[in-house]
Amino acid sequence: MFNLNFNVMKRLNVIFAASLMMMAAISFTSCQKDDGDTTDPLVTTMQEGDEVDSYFDETMSEVDELTYENDSKSQMDMAVINSMGQGTRTRKTSWEGDIRIDTVTYNNFVNGNARFERVKNGQIIIRTTGHYLGETFIREVSFNNFTINGNLIEGNKRIQKTSQYTYEIQLENGKVTFSDGTTHTRTMTRTRTMVEGYDTPYYIWDDVYTIEGSSTGVNRQGNAYTHQITNTLVVRMDCRWIVSGTFNVTVNNNSMSLDYGNGVCDNLAIATINGRAYEVRLRK
Repeated sequence: MFNLNFNVMKRLNVIFAASLMMMAAISFTSCQKDDGDTTDPLVTTMQEGDEVDSYFDETMSEVDELTYENDSKSQMDMAVINSMGQGTRTRKTSWEGDIRIDTVTYNNFVNGNARFERVKNGQIIIRTTGHYLGETFIREVSFNNFTINGNLIEGNKRIQKTSQYTYEIQLENGKVTFSDGTTHTRTMTRTRTMVEGYDTPYYIWDDVYTIEGSSTGVNRQGNAYTHQITNTLVVRMDCRWIVSGTFNVTVNNNSMSLDYGNGVCDNLAIATINGRAYEVRLRK
């Protein structure tokens, strides 16, 4: 039973997470800066974007962990779930008709199951209609004075099932206010579709997903940016890197595209920056 539940939660994480921009994961192996090089705003935005994504992804991991198991009206109204961490995390569940509302309150909580040992405070509010595996599924996530390591997380995230294997994901008014007072904003729309692995629902390693969409925002330096998937990204669960597809990032008048290749599982990609192409290696 543990393995079954774990695989379901991992599947939810893949579908609902906000990242895969792979921005700070780029290590330029053949790029030499010269006097005319103006890539700094791009690199800065990419690095910040990766950090911001990690915060929003961690909130969705929390959401998955807290909601994937018990979705019946007979569950406990109040539960303290500490998950081998420190501090406290308390979930209160209520219902508005068919809408389940989970209000999760954090008090200096560190999740022992998370990738990072980050301290969380405040509240996450989760509204769910239907079930992930059912015909209807809508989940809306918002925040109330919620912080990760003192950085304030804001925004509204909506995940809606639009067909049997396709989910539309929207982040509106996404914002991270860092402890130094600077901000990074993000508005995002993504479509994620499972194209392989749906006939083995409790085994994730044969899953393949396609991802389409775009995002916009303003980085901590006040520069507006856009991120557009120009050729559908393909993600295989048995590979730590995106295996194909391209995206484009624009900051001010600078632009960069990253081409992940044609399906081979490796850490090589081609970055084109202001018309110049470089082979790059991706960290996992």
